[in-house]
Amino acid sequence: MPHLTSTDVGTGSILDGRYRLDETIGEGGMARVYRAQDMALQRTVAIKVMRGPTEGAPAQDRVRSETTLLASLGHPSLVTLYDAHISATEPSYLVMEFVEGKTLRDRLDQGPLPPDEVAALAIDLAEALHVVHEKSVVHRDIKPSNILLWPSPLPDRTFRAKLTDFGIAYLLDATRVTSPGTVIGTAAYLAPEQVRGEKPSPAADIYGLGLVLLEALTARRAFADAVGHEAIVARLTVSPTIPLELPATWRALLAAMTASNPERRPTALQVALAATELREPRPSTGEVLAALMDPAMTAPSSITAPSTIEEEVFSMQAEASVATPPGTPVVPETTRTQLLVPDEPPHHADGSRDRRRTWILAVVGVLLAIAVATVIAVGVAVSTNSAPDPTPSLPAVEEPLGTHLQDLLDEVTP
Repeated sequence: MPHLTSTDVGTGSILDGRYRLDETIGEGGMARVYRAQDMALQRTVAIKVMRGPTEGAPAQDRVRSETTLLASLGHPSLVTLYDAHISATEPSYLVMEFVEGKTLRDRLDQGPLPPDEVAALAIDLAEALHVVHEKSVVHRDIKPSNILLWPSPLPDRTFRAKLTDFGIAYLLDATRVTSPGTVIGTAAYLAPEQVRGEKPSPAADIYGLGLVLLEALTARRAFADAVGHEAIVARLTVSPTIPLELPATWRALLAAMTASNPERRPTALQVALAATELREPRPSTGEVLAALMDPAMTAPSSITAPSTIEEEVFSMQAEASVATPPGTPVVPETTRTQLLVPDEPPHHADGSRDRRRTWILAVVGVLLAIAVATVIAVGVAVSTNSAPDPTPSLPAVEEPLGTHLQDLLDEVTP
């Protein structure tokens, strides 16, 4: 049976008796991407068919082992790899999760993205790269056309991002499949060490992501003034131009990510954390939770002493926004408040005497209110009835507070 060639594979072809190629949805220098049908599992998949056989393909058991590793990389921002066929005689192909949506390349053709959306994009992609790098896999081809965008169900996000094609560099690694000296990656987004022919590390992905984020903020590709090979060589001597119009925090992050020395670049996890700090403020989590919760559920509950009550600042702010009259000064809060409510004289915590005094004064205030209300009720009863009611009594209170309250009641009782 004759082997398939790249010209034999096209719309309508069935690969390995299982995958039917239905429609071409993308094309590049290395491969063509199809929307396809997995006839065994009855699901839509994306299949990337390489343009020719892969020289020096490894043994099938090794391919199976590496495909299993790639398929185990689970993250919402990674396009899942389902299957791979690497052959020295037929076109190789990868079977991946099919994602409805456009690429970042399509979106950037419309102009730059707002900084908060770029920060969200950075969080998604950096988290995905962190998962990949933890498995010693390097993507090597971070670029806008390898980033898929799909609508976000959350109101504070326009889209979510998925990184695709991370399996190609691993399965077609120069030490495994490709000929020595072959560089995998798109020239415009290569790191300097890749241009020099060095084996790329995770830092190469950080450099490529930095160029992508810079382009997302400006809608202008880095080193765009250079032409052809000049753009590739330029990164060996100079850093990409970061516009002064960008916020200083963004400039600092992009400069670190595109540092010429790979060892000076941040890790993917550090980028994700930095991007989180760059996001614009969002609605208070406390306000969102307060809006969803039933008011009856937020009623104060009884406290059994001794106990520790920890209240998040957002809860306090949500209550203050309802209870504080307009124009009332707002006192800044610390990030977390801890109240200690002891049931006996404390002797093990600094400042606990003041907290006990505050608690006692609050109880005194409540009991005084009860006493005054009782006295008023007694006075009304005396004025309307000839026979006085028995002397009012207070609820049982620990000494010496109970004695002081009784004395106070005796003074105000007729």
